[in-house]
Formats: sequence, structure tokens, C-alpha cells
Amino acid sequence: MDPTKRLASNLRSESSAYGYTLTIWGAGALLIHEYGMPGEPSVFAYVGGALLGFAALSWVAFGGPLSHVDETDVDMTALSMIHVAATAGNLVVVVLVANMLHAAGVRPPAAFGVVGAQSTVVYNASLLLEDFVSEALVSAFST
Repeated sequence: MDPTKRLASNLRSESSAYGYTLTIWGAGALLIHEYGMPGEPSVFAYVGGALLGFAALSWVAFGGPLSHVDETDVDMTALSMIHVAATAGNLVVVVLVANMLHAAGVRPPAAFGVVGAQSTVVYNASLLLEDFVSEALVSAFST
């Protein structure tokens, strides 16, 4: 196999997962910085929040939990696969949310749950923004 084609295939298949991993890991690290090492309730709340956020997005995208999901190939640009807004931009939001929750006296399990959901939802919404911007740039520069 051509190494460049293999690299392109790897990057395409890893793109969303790597960005989400950076986001969820970074959000957890920022929460630990703000609240300290989480106990079991906070860890489960964080994962539960992320799962609830993902479930809500799935409901919107597919119309319900029992809907059939077609694996379609989404057309995208290489620029939209870098995920600057979805990762770094989302982590700025995490800092603001975590600081606000901590200042308001919100207990760690609730804060971890909120940020787990927030980071999942904002990450996926930001992917849509990145796709829109990259497509607009392609249209602007390919005439």
C-alpha cells in the first residue's frame, strides 16, 4: 500500500476519536486541577454526564435510541479534521464552567457530571462549526 494513502486512511478514521479523547481527557484534567482528585461518585458522574450528552446528541441525530444508523461516508476537508475549536476551544469553555461551578459551591460529583455532558455536547457541536468553516474556505479559495 502507498504510505501516503495509508496515512490518509489512518487520519480519516482517527480524526473524531482523537479529538474527543483530547477533549475528554483535558476536561478531566482541568476538573482535577479545580476540584482535586475525584472520588468514585465524581468519576461515575463524569462518565455518566458524558454518556447522557452523547445519548442526547444521538437522539437528535438519529431520532431515538431504536433508530437504524447507516454508516455513511461524510465528505470533509483535511482542515476540518484538526479540531482546534472542538478541542482547545471547548477546553476554554470547560475552564469557565468549572470555575463558575466551583465558585458557586457546586459539589464535585455534580460539577464532574455537568462538565462530562458539556464537553461531549460542545465537542460535537464544534465539529459542525469546523466543517462549515472548512467548507466555506474551500469554496472561497477554489474558483
